[in-house]
Amino acid sequence: MSDTMEINKEQKKGKKNKWILAAIISAIVILVLAILVMVYFRIADYYKTHFLPGTIINGIVCDKMDVGQVSALLESQPLEYNLSVTGYEDKVLGSLDEKDIGLRYVSTLESVEHIFEFQNPLYWPLAYMGIYESSNDLTYGTEYDKELVIQSLNEWDILKKDKMESPQNAYISEYQPQIKGYEIIPESLGNTLDVMKVKELIVRAVEERAEELDLEKEGCYVLPEITAEHAGLKAKCKELNLLLSAQIVYDWNGSEVILDGETIKDWIKDQEVVGPEGDYKAEVVLDEDAVAAYVAAQAKKYDTYGKHREFTTALGKTITVLNGGYGWKTDREKETQELLALIKEGAVTKREPLYRVKAAQKGTDDIGSSYVEIDLSNQHLYVHWKGEIVLETDFVSGNMSNGNTTPGGLYRLTYKTTNAVLRGRDYVTPVSYWMPFNGNIGMHDATWRSEFGGNIFMTNGSHGCINLPLDKAQAIYGYVSTGFPIICYYY
Repeated sequence: MSDTMEINKEQKKGKKNKWILAAIISAIVILVLAILVMVYFRIADYYKTHFLPGTIINGIVCDKMDVGQVSALLESQPLEYNLSVTGYEDKVLGSLDEKDIGLRYVSTLESVEHIFEFQNPLYWPLAYMGIYESSNDLTYGTEYDKELVIQSLNEWDILKKDKMESPQNAYISEYQPQIKGYEIIPESLGNTLDVMKVKELIVRAVEERAEELDLEKEGCYVLPEITAEHAGLKAKCKELNLLLSAQIVYDWNGSEVILDGETIKDWIKDQEVVGPEGDYKAEVVLDEDAVAAYVAAQAKKYDTYGKHREFTTALGKTITVLNGGYGWKTDREKETQELLALIKEGAVTKREPLYRVKAAQKGTDDIGSSYVEIDLSNQHLYVHWKGEIVLETDFVSGNMSNGNTTPGGLYRLTYKTTNAVLRGRDYVTPVSYWMPFNGNIGMHDATWRSEFGGNIFMTNGSHGCINLPLDKAQAIYGYVSTGFPIICYYY
């Protein structure tokens, strides 16, 4: 029995020891847990003012840094900036860097604090285990010195007036002999910039931290007003070349006269017009006075009207015949207008000038082989027809004693008619054949006369006309026509 009691005592003692051990272990565990909790919250409390491990801002590891330290570190980072300014053909005209614009940070503290507000300090164990990560790209402010930007720009050659080359308008060249015409010379862009606009755009680009600025795209260059594609300029060049394409080959009284662009180019005048909207127009004007002068010069050279002639009479004597209104005479005014019209349409043609008076044939010897020869000295008339004398007759000319002398000269038959009535201050005379050639002086029948020739004209001549026998007047009438040469002369 005593043994049993001993066993029970030992059992009770063992249970008590187990309980004590358990109590001690529990106390230790509780103490450890309490310490761990205390440490956890102490560390968490630390991270209420510091960034957790694994926090990265703009590439900077912020482990165990407070907001101020991070802000200071961010602001200590070097600032880099470059603005490239380009112009025509993407040529770099200049650049600005951080020093040129006085670039500096604006305080980053507020931005860093904003990131920190989203940090949970209780996550520090995760951060220590590498599970927690917070990577941030912080956009923070910078500022620049506008006055420093302007000072920098003032040093750029491209913005100095004396370094600028003004743009040149497109224009039409001088006459080009190799192409026998005109061509458009393209505009020159130059490099003149609108300085105020350039500065405004660069300041704006700096404000926006832009890295490139194309002045051509931004329309900063002062451009030519007239380009090679200008409609008015192209129209003018086309019109000029149309004028020069004209070629008129004249038959001017038997002589060939060629008029082409080599001469026409000197007759062109420009008349520039600016419309109400500022639109440029260029009109081509021909110098009408110069064209008229050209026609006049050719007429003077080739016309025979009014010029004296060397003439060989039927009796074989060579005399000088005064011109009384015969020959080739250009109608200068009408021909000038015709020529102007032909040049303006670029005509290529052959033509004769317009004549006011025409002769029997072309050339200086324009009398031809058919004409009436009136020898006033011998009072004898010859009708030449195709080189042969086909009729001769005596006549009575103007009365020399009373001042009605028939004038000598080279004339053309004005017209012819039958059964005319000749009227003067003191006479009314019907005739059968009337052929005037010098005003009221002409050839006609004189049936009241019974004699012709000799010296009758000295005292009993006509009022100036050539009095003929009726049959001779009739025969002559059959040969002559309007414009027929009539040659009157005295020895």
